[in-house]
Amino acid sequence: MSRYIVKRLLYMIPMLFCVILMIFLIMSLTPGDPASNVLPLTTPQDVKDAFNERVGFSGSLLTRFGNYMHGLLTGNVLSYTTQENVFTELATRFPLTIRVGTWAFCISAVIGVSLGILSAIKQYSFLDTTVTIFAVTFASVPSFFVAVLMILFFAVYKGWLPSFGIEGFTSYIMPVATLVLANIPILSRMTRSSMLDAMTQDYIRTARAKGCSERRVIWKHALKNACLPIITLLITGLASTLGGSVIVEQIFTIPGVGMYMLTAVNEKNVPVVMTCAFLLSLIFMGAMVLLDICYALIDPKIGARYKK
Repeated sequence: MSRYIVKRLLYMIPMLFCVILMIFLIMSLTPGDPASNVLPLTTPQDVKDAFNERVGFSGSLLTRFGNYMHGLLTGNVLSYTTQENVFTELATRFPLTIRVGTWAFCISAVIGVSLGILSAIKQYSFLDTTVTIFAVTFASVPSFFVAVLMILFFAVYKGWLPSFGIEGFTSYIMPVATLVLANIPILSRMTRSSMLDAMTQDYIRTARAKGCSERRVIWKHALKNACLPIITLLITGLASTLGGSVIVEQIFTIPGVGMYMLTAVNEKNVPVVMTCAFLLSLIFMGAMVLLDICYALIDPKIGARYKK
C-alpha cells in the first residue's frame, strides 16, 4: 500500500507540471498584457512597455516560463501588479477559503447523507417525495442565482445579514448556505440510490432472516456496502467545493483564493493565476490519493490488489 501511495504521489509531479504549462500558455497566448489592464487607457505605449518589462512580462515564452518555475521551486513568485510574493498573499487568503469550504462541506455531508438514507428507508413516502422535489429544484438552479436571491432577501430587504466581506460569524452564513444548497441535492440522490441498491442484495435478506434488527441491517450491512460511491462523492465534493468557491467569493466579496484568482485573470496577472491553479490542482490530486486510500481501507479486495 505504501508503495502505491508513493507511486501516486510521484505521478502528481508531471500532472502538476502539465497543469502549470497549460495555464501559462492560455494566459500568455491570449491577447492583452498587464500594463493594458492596470494602467489607464491613455497611457503611452512606451510607458506600457516599460511597465511590462519591469514586472517580468517580457522576453520569450520559454524565458518567462523558466523564471516562473524557478520562482515556484524557490517559493518566490512575484505578482505583476504588486511585485509581492504570491505565497505571502495566499497565506492570508487560503485559510479563509478553507474555512468557508470546510463549513460548507461538513454541513452538506451530514444533511445530504442523512436525507439520502432516510429517503431510501422511507421509499415513496412523503419524506422521500419532499427530498426528491428539493433535490431536483436546487440541482436545477445555478448557485449564483441562489446567492443573488439570498442577498436581496436577507441583506437588502430584511437587513439581517451582511451582503459582502467577512466581519464576523454572520458573514459566513450566506456563502456557506449557497455552497450547501448546491451540494446537498447531489449527495442525497447518490446516497439514496446506493442505499436502495444495497438493500436489495442477498446479504440484506440473510441478515434480516438471521434476526438482525432493522437498525443494524441499515447501519452495519447496507450503509457499509453502499458507502464507496458516497465516499467518492464526498471527497471529490470537498475538492470541488474549495475550487468552486470562486464564484461565491466574487459574489459575496470574500477576500479568499477564488476572488484573488479571478482578479488576477482580469488583470492578466499570470504568476498569480498559475500559482492559484497549481494550489487548487494540488488539492484535487491529493483528494484523489486520499480517495484511493479510503477505498483500500473499506474494501478488502481493493486493499489486496494494492498490496501486489
